[in-house]
Amino acid sequence: MAERLAAAATLRAAAPSGRFPVGRRAGPSSSAFFPSSSSSSPALRLVSLRAASSRPSQKAKSAGRGRSVRCIAAASDAAQLKAAREDIRELLNTTHCHPILVRLGWHDSGTYDKNIKDWPERGGANGSLRFDVELKHGANAGLVNALKLVQPIKDKYPSITYADLFQLASATAIEEAGGPKIPMKYGRVDVTGPEQCPPEGKLPDAKHPLTALQ
Repeated sequence: MAERLAAAATLRAAAPSGRFPVGRRAGPSSSAFFPSSSSSSPALRLVSLRAASSRPSQKAKSAGRGRSVRCIAAASDAAQLKAAREDIRELLNTTHCHPILVRLGWHDSGTYDKNIKDWPERGGANGSLRFDVELKHGANAGLVNALKLVQPIKDKYPSITYADLFQLASATAIEEAGGPKIPMKYGRVDVTGPEQCPPEGKLPDAKHPLTALQ
């Protein structure tokens, strides 16, 4: 018995300090993913950001209502946006497709419903119009041709989300047609599958707003 006690004392003395006390379970260490703010390594800070963004909050989980909601990108690359704008201008000059690109941006964003809190259920500019299920909505007839026009630009600049590309194309078309320069902010997120498309009928009525008063 004395020998066992002596051996245990020797092991405790040899063990590194900072160990969790007996009877407590050590949780997984997060130091490898969340370095201290004093760290001067940009790479470590990048790892920290990636690790943090990959862990959905409890609020995000509950908003998903039992299904996974993933995002392709949280923001488009600024340099690629600038280059894509020039390609869109060239496309407009050679094909004169201004009206259909304006319609593309409007129909992707026009499904927004302020009364719905959860994303992507509330609709809006989220790139969902690239999926066949939404392209086949009656109001979207012919917009598959607009998608075909901008798809080569999306392939060339993969860091731009569809949601941003549709709005960039629409705003550029208005400007190139002689309209005003539209101040835009980019960083829209794409939905990832056709099951996240809005139901048909979410676009506002195209009738003049004063028609009901006549």
